[in-house]
Amino acid sequence: MPYSCTRIKTAGIRNNYLVLNMKHTLKFITLSLALVFAREGAAQDTWSLERCIQYAQDNNITIKQAQANVRTTILAERQAKASRLPNVSASFDAGQQFGRTIDRTTNQFSTISTGFNSVGVSAGVSLFNGGQIHHGVRQAGWDAQAAQADADQSANTLALQIAQAYLNILLFEEQLKNARKRVSQSQEQLNVTQKLIDAGTLPAADKYNILAQLAQSEQAEVQAQNSVELAYLTLKQLLQLEPDYDLQIERPSITIPADARPDEVTLTPVYNTALGTQPNIRAADYRIKSAEEGIYLAKAAYWPSVSLFANLSSNYSTAYKLPGSYLRIPEPGIPVRIDGENKSLQFIGDTTIIPQNIRTVGYLDQVDQNFGQSVGLSINIPIYQNGRVRLSVERAKLNALNAQLQQTQTRQQLKNDIQTAIANARAARKQLDAAQRTFDANQIAFQNTEKRHTLGAVNTLDLTTAKNNLDISENDLVVARYDYLFKLKILDFYEGKPLSMN
Repeated sequence: MPYSCTRIKTAGIRNNYLVLNMKHTLKFITLSLALVFAREGAAQDTWSLERCIQYAQDNNITIKQAQANVRTTILAERQAKASRLPNVSASFDAGQQFGRTIDRTTNQFSTISTGFNSVGVSAGVSLFNGGQIHHGVRQAGWDAQAAQADADQSANTLALQIAQAYLNILLFEEQLKNARKRVSQSQEQLNVTQKLIDAGTLPAADKYNILAQLAQSEQAEVQAQNSVELAYLTLKQLLQLEPDYDLQIERPSITIPADARPDEVTLTPVYNTALGTQPNIRAADYRIKSAEEGIYLAKAAYWPSVSLFANLSSNYSTAYKLPGSYLRIPEPGIPVRIDGENKSLQFIGDTTIIPQNIRTVGYLDQVDQNFGQSVGLSINIPIYQNGRVRLSVERAKLNALNAQLQQTQTRQQLKNDIQTAIANARAARKQLDAAQRTFDANQIAFQNTEKRHTLGAVNTLDLTTAKNNLDISENDLVVARYDYLFKLKILDFYEGKPLSMN
């Protein structure tokens, strides 16, 4: 009985162990499958237009250079603001003097080798300099804002380029799909033609027209595939991705907005909106203000400058020595003859003072005894500067004039671009309508020709011609649709709307 109980317990323990192992195994398998699916999901990750734009703006070299320029101008603004603060500096020098030199501590000539040390602290602050600091800070601020606007303009330009490349991929992929469909249709036509030839309805020579059509369709498929690969390469280059990166973009349904009416769009409203949304307009405005501050900066040199200064200093010299005591020795009298007798004439106070117990003064004692302070006001009044200030003012005025001309040119270019965008959108809309009508007509013609060809009423050449016309009109329709969509995106861009495929 005990043996049986032991066997039962051992079996129970073994079963529990197996159950635990199975649980751990299932957990491991589940985790492994999750990792596999996660990797597959990552491998099949697709990029939307918004993601492409955001990634490019975060990683594109041109954008990074523009952002670095912004940081540089921000540092320049901080430096200009720091000019309002006082400057403080300390000095320390030590050395050995030889030959006939002036002792820095005793201020006397000395011919012995002397060690010296000087320490000092000086401070100064500008009280008035004609407004140079004030206008310098303002100019640096405008320059920083102009640099930021330039960076925003670079980001917008890159976004338009990415949108164009993104739509090109969608266009070429749709053309590739249509090309593959035409290959399949040509193959079917070849099969039907072969059956009609076998039935004696069509001559054997008609097969060669279909074979030529099939070869052309296969060539168009190869060209479409090459266009897709080149379009992906262009997008990767804009995104700063490696050429072998497996990039796949989202393929949203391309629909023309129902409320898109480019014929009703006028220049003035779009232009007024673009003046407030386009960064290059803001950059031109900021540069005018910066140039105007430059005129004030140049004129500030006509004014005197006033600054306050203060200094602390002390010296040490190895030649600086002091006696511990003095010995007074009376001077010998002057011999004189008075009433025929030799006598000595002694003057009161005629004594010689001899220093005793001479010692070198310690470093800290000398620094304390030689410690000096000064404070003062410095005024610099310009009288004649060879005409440099006047020329600087004239140069600053010319810079302001150039900034105004640049602003006018930028605004005019924006107006021209908007006019072109509106005209392109209207033309693209008309082209799309014409392409749609042409496609519809060719589709009906091809369907009719195909039915007649099946009945033997027309030859294969007529069928091939109708098919070619349909293929060309279908390709033109696809191109017109994407071209019109991109022209609408450009109008949205000038109206300050974000670029998206929705």
